[in-house]
This record gives sequence, C-alpha cells and structure tokens, in this order.
Amino acid sequence: MARAEAMQMARARRWERRKANVATRLTRGGIAFLATVAALTAYGWMSDGMGIGLFLLSLLIVPLSGIAGFALPVGGPDVDKMDEAAPAELPAITEAWLERQRRHLPRLAAPHLDGISVQLAALERQLARVPADHPVAQDIGRLLGKHLPELIDRYTRIPPMQRANIVEHDGRTPEATVIDGLKAVEAELTRASATLAEADRDGLRVQGKFLEARYGEGQRV
Repeated sequence: MARAEAMQMARARRWERRKANVATRLTRGGIAFLATVAALTAYGWMSDGMGIGLFLLSLLIVPLSGIAGFALPVGGPDVDKMDEAAPAELPAITEAWLERQRRHLPRLAAPHLDGISVQLAALERQLARVPADHPVAQDIGRLLGKHLPELIDRYTRIPPMQRANIVEHDGRTPEATVIDGLKAVEAELTRASATLAEADRDGLRVQGKFLEARYGEGQRV
C-alpha cells in the first residue's frame, strides 16, 4: 500500500508539473500574440496605416509570435550543475534530471523512481531548514550530486541490447544492478528524511504531553 501511495503521489506531482508547464507556455504565447498585435496596431496609427505589404506580413508575424512564445522551453532547475549545487537545491535538480533519464531506465525501475521522487519532495522542504554543513545534508549532497548520477550514467553507456542479456560476475544483469542501486538510493533518502524529522518528532511528542497535562480532562484552562 505504501508503494502504491508513493507511485500515486509521484504521478500526481508529474501531472501538476506538466499542467503548470502548459499553463506557462499558453500564458507566454498569449502575451506574445497580444504584444505583437498591439505593436503593429500602434505602428499603423503612428504611420497612418500599415500598407498592404505590412498587413500581409502581419498575418504571418502575429500567429508566429504566439507559437514562438508557446514553443520556447520553460525554465527550471539547472540539471547541468548537479555537482556544484548546494544540498538544499539538489532535490529539485535531481527530480528534474531523473524525469529526463526515466525513458532510458528499465520499466521495473519505475516504482523506485516514483519512491525517490516522493522522498525528494519531502527532503526539499527539510534541507531548506538545516545548514549546508549538516552531516545529513552532506551525505545527501554526495548521494544526489555524485553517486546517483554515476550509477545512471554508467548504466546508460551500456548498449541497450546488453542491458538485459549480459550477466555480470555477480549473476545479475545490468538492468537488475541499476534497479537494486535505485532501491538503495530510495532507502537511504527515506532514512535521511526520518533522521532530519527526528527533532520535530521529539518536539511534537513533548508539546503533546505538555498540552495533555495542561489542558487534559479534569484540568481547567
């Protein structure tokens, strides 16, 4: 059930990102379209008419401006600087990078990619509240900035025909190796998130006991 819930949450996050991406593109395309219309209209007013040549050209320029505004890529995390990013920035960068790599990875890796995505969402908020030199933040920085990219890069360099057929010395195929590696990454991120939340859990427990003692049954405010 936990695995199914993680997959559902990851799919929901991907769907929300895609909707936001399309909404941004549509908004940008509409603004470009209207700005071009406004510029041509203003030019026509100031020059007492556009002329037949410019009018015909505008019939091409106006829709192209809207299409260009929609087609330009939407900005996001700079995935090319994973090894330079601060630990607090790595969850968002890693999630965007993994989304690009998903099509190159085995289908059986999808549940672990979804689980990693869910843990990255939690860690993004948690790492924003701890200093960059926190031991857990440093561990996550090494895992996401170096070890995880190396695992996937080495796998994708193997020819596709060999990934499922060639058996390694340990009796596993490259596909099984990368899946096990992703499973280990998911488990480590889960552990790191739980460690970062330990102080909050302790604080919640203490606050709960205080409220029970102060305002519990039989006590007066």
